[in-house]
Order: sequence, then structure tokens, then C-alpha cells
Amino acid sequence: MNTTKQKNNKNLPWYKYPWVWFMISLPASAVVAGLYTVYIAQQNAPQVIAKQNKFQIEKD
Repeated sequence: MNTTKQKNNKNLPWYKYPWVWFMISLPASAVVAGLYTVYIAQQNAPQVIAKQNKFQIEKD
């Protein structure tokens, strides 16, 4: 019984384990979502409206 467990538990490189990629994908997806949020914010930026007080209106 121990021999079958030892045969299945090979010394694989780190990138062959699926849990490593799952753990990397969590913060990577947060970075992608953050960059997409910045992109949306830049595309839908509100127009800046210059306020005028009554003294500036009377000059013009």
C-alpha cells in the first residue's frame, strides 16, 4: 500500500501542480479587474465644468 502512494507522489516541478496555478490566478484576476476598472473610469470620466461667480459673468 505504501508503494502505490510513493509511486503516485512523484517529485514534480512546482508548475505541474494545479493548486499552484489556482493560487496564482486569484491575485492575477484581481489585478486584471483593477486595470479594467481604471480603463472604464478613464473612458467615462465626467466633464469638468468651470464655475463662474457673478463678478466673472458681469465682466463678459
